[in-house]
Amino acid sequence: LFSVVASQCSVSSGINAEYGQWSGNIDPSSGLQKYRLKNFATEAEAAAANYSITHKGHCASCSTLQDLGVYIRQNLTDSTRKCGMEGIVSKKAQKKCLKAIGFSKPCISIWSYNIYNTRSKCFWTCMWSKMTDEPFNKPDGSLNDCLQCDEDKSGPNFKYFSGRTRRNSGIPSSIHRPDSQVYHMEHCYWYGDL
Repeated sequence: LFSVVASQCSVSSGINAEYGQWSGNIDPSSGLQKYRLKNFATEAEAAAANYSITHKGHCASCSTLQDLGVYIRQNLTDSTRKCGMEGIVSKKAQKKCLKAIGFSKPCISIWSYNIYNTRSKCFWTCMWSKMTDEPFNKPDGSLNDCLQCDEDKSGPNFKYFSGRTRRNSGIPSSIHRPDSQVYHMEHCYWYGDL
């Protein structure tokens, strides 16, 4: 499945070929352009329907354009770890920290659960990793023990309920991943006049 955003723009190979508006409909409460998320079985089906792919996989809690912007503009590894540390003191502080990063409310929920689950299943492994300033990747390229624990214990749930990950959105991260795990795409969107 491919998660996509409704667009009036014609899209060719992930690059805007013509400029247009997202839907022409404005949300009266926010003044923002409306858009729709939709799942397609193939890239060709998405292109034929004038949709732009934003990530591979089904749409879910973090599939919004707001969350795409958050994923693109910063290295989430350090900032979400900081929120996880604040979550030791208070769930409310953790959610406030995730909100300050810019995540949408539904995406905050899955990130909060992911942090909580990783902390409950991988706490001592990750504390050792932090105390020894262990690099994210081992010399052979595999994940350090903390990240591997997170990947094994929280990853499947997070991937399913978030929809968007940096890997399936083609967004680089400070954590090296094998090329086979990254969906290669170019994010090129047009929102209106400059």
